[in-house]
Amino acid sequence: MLIACRIFINIMSTWKLLQRRCYDLLSYKYSLLVILTAFTCIFIGIVHFGEMWITWSKEKYEAVFHSFNDNILGISFQKKLCQHVPIDVVYTWVNGSDPVFVKNLKEHVSVMDVNTATSRFSDKDELRYSLRSLEMYAPWVRHVYIVTNGQIPSWLDMDNPKVTLITHEDIFLNKSDLPTFSSPAIESHIHRIPGISDKFLYFNDDVMLGAEVWPEDFITQANGQKVYLAWWVPDCSDVCPWAWVGDGSCDPACNTTLCEFDGGDCDSTPVPTDSDALEEEGDYPHKLLQNPLEDTNYGLKFLNILRNRSISTIWNDTESFIQQTSPTVITNSKLHVNKSHNFKNNYMSSIERYFNKQLNKNNRTISPQKSMLSKVMSKIRYQTLNITERRLQLKRYLNDNVMNLSQVSNTINVNHKSTHSDQWKLRTRQLDTYAESLLYVNRIYNMAYGFERRRVPAHMPHLIDKWIVADMQQKFEHEFKKTSSHKVRNSEDMQYAFSYFYFLMNEKRKIPIEKIFDTFDTDKSGTWSDREIRTILSRLYPLPLDYNLVVEFENAITNCSNHIKVNQILNPPSGERYLDSSLPTVTKELVAKCESISRKVEGKFGEEKLYPHDIIKAGKNEIFEMLTSNVSLTVQLLDEIRRDPKKFICLNDDMDPLRYSENEIVRALLNDFYRSLYPLRSTFELPMQYRNLFTDRHKLLEWRTNRTRTRNLLLCLIFLLLVTTFYHLFYHQIRRLFRIRTLPTLLV
Repeated sequence: MLIACRIFINIMSTWKLLQRRCYDLLSYKYSLLVILTAFTCIFIGIVHFGEMWITWSKEKYEAVFHSFNDNILGISFQKKLCQHVPIDVVYTWVNGSDPVFVKNLKEHVSVMDVNTATSRFSDKDELRYSLRSLEMYAPWVRHVYIVTNGQIPSWLDMDNPKVTLITHEDIFLNKSDLPTFSSPAIESHIHRIPGISDKFLYFNDDVMLGAEVWPEDFITQANGQKVYLAWWVPDCSDVCPWAWVGDGSCDPACNTTLCEFDGGDCDSTPVPTDSDALEEEGDYPHKLLQNPLEDTNYGLKFLNILRNRSISTIWNDTESFIQQTSPTVITNSKLHVNKSHNFKNNYMSSIERYFNKQLNKNNRTISPQKSMLSKVMSKIRYQTLNITERRLQLKRYLNDNVMNLSQVSNTINVNHKSTHSDQWKLRTRQLDTYAESLLYVNRIYNMAYGFERRRVPAHMPHLIDKWIVADMQQKFEHEFKKTSSHKVRNSEDMQYAFSYFYFLMNEKRKIPIEKIFDTFDTDKSGTWSDREIRTILSRLYPLPLDYNLVVEFENAITNCSNHIKVNQILNPPSGERYLDSSLPTVTKELVAKCESISRKVEGKFGEEKLYPHDIIKAGKNEIFEMLTSNVSLTVQLLDEIRRDPKKFICLNDDMDPLRYSENEIVRALLNDFYRSLYPLRSTFELPMQYRNLFTDRHKLLEWRTNRTRTRNLLLCLIFLLLVTTFYHLFYHQIRRLFRIRTLPTLLV
């Protein structure tokens, strides 16, 4: 009790002392100001410490602190998004009417280059409306980056914190590649944008959204990246569709360099075989080809006619045609009219003799009627053959003196190789640069991953993973450096979306036999039961399972168990073996050391997708159309899109530059169409009465630098003026505060 009293007395004494000291301190003139200043500093320090603590713990407590509102609208989408994965948007844009841009283009690129056409760089305000569509239908995106050569859209709000303008200098590693006017070269560097999210959406400025879009339209947790594929890659030549290449049949028409020597078919299979691949749909859209010849694919049309039309129909066509060309031959032949197969052969022979006589009369020129006669005779001849013979003869007919048949028949003169290249040039289709770059990448990927017939990614926004792009460019470093160096589009460009998605789909990783064993060891016992082995066999061999294959597999396991020494012996759990089973204990070590079993298992399950993906055939949610100078067709096309807008809308410019008046009308119609779908101004736009003072980012940055320098100088002057004023007002008080007081000395 006494100790408690003493402690209480000491506490009270201390409290009284503190009170006296506080009163003494407050008795001074400026003490209250000092105390308030001290408390303010302490409060600010506590706030800063709290901010730092939140920053440090943000990753650990992300679910608590993240409210799903880090997006272009700043509102929460937590109820609509399954998970928050920051996704940015990247646009590439250029104003082709800018005088500075036109001057630079003329200085660095030849005017004769077809890839410098004004339509390729024309700006029809697509970016403005694409941003409106983004804000309407995908407001969950985090940030928007616009990649330009330094140009600034006159309507863009540069003070919007959710949009950043990026120039080519910011992302190109090799500055000697600049300036560039090639979209593939620019695209190959967009993953280097500073601060961009790991996964981002790449938009062309002519791509719009027509309905609500969510991250699940591009990627899911279960299946990975969604890959939308449209039409086939263009055929390697006008006489060899990709369906014939690599189908197990040696096709002389495809045994060329451009067609990759028929995918190796002529090396392994000298005898042609039947193929069903011819019935597949068309490849590259005809409207994207610059092909002046309308009849270049007559061989494929011919083959379809042979399939779909009967003998009697072709016979009637032949009769009607011959009546117009050679009445004499018809009159003589009709004396022995017989619809039998033998008569048709005789009748055809008489027609062929007449045709040969006409050829002998004039070897230099062949009339269209004679050419048609030759085709009609071929129809009858093909109908008498089976599919294999029909196809082989068709290919030989189509390729006459163009193909190199030395690898198929030793009777052909080897000198044909020397003339092959020149003859090929005479028969090659005229593709645009985009199509040629697709074939270029397709050829590179065939060498890297094996031959495969590929489709072109749909024209829509593409979800890109910047780390996958980095891996792709590391693997194909030389090709992408070449693409980056091109000033305009080139036939040897690594076409961006096509390269990315097929790299993603073709990359595999090896699975060790131990991991494969654990995959099928579903009960985690460390051994394979009879039921688990049955599951393996059902996936190794086609169903229904052949009993001999089952016995062979079991014998291989038994033989390995008799000859291979296993260090760790496990006892299988009860119920793992059937009553009549004679199998030994199948452990992981036994399977790994048994070469016959491990080879089969690894051959089937030894590889898996490095990047999970799901292939989707495009067409349901995408609209891709080419705008021509035909006003009526344009009106019809735009009305069809208005009636049923898809999620992704892409309208490409294919207008004839010589039809100026029609083009102006089409542009007005297009602008009206965009305004009807996206009438509201987005947060990325300035008010209608304002325009950007600067059209180039360098000038804007220079103005901002001067403004900052002027502001800092003004702040320094104001601060100096305040200090001077404060000093003169409180001069005497300051002198008194810093006066040194000394005690008088006492004389003894």
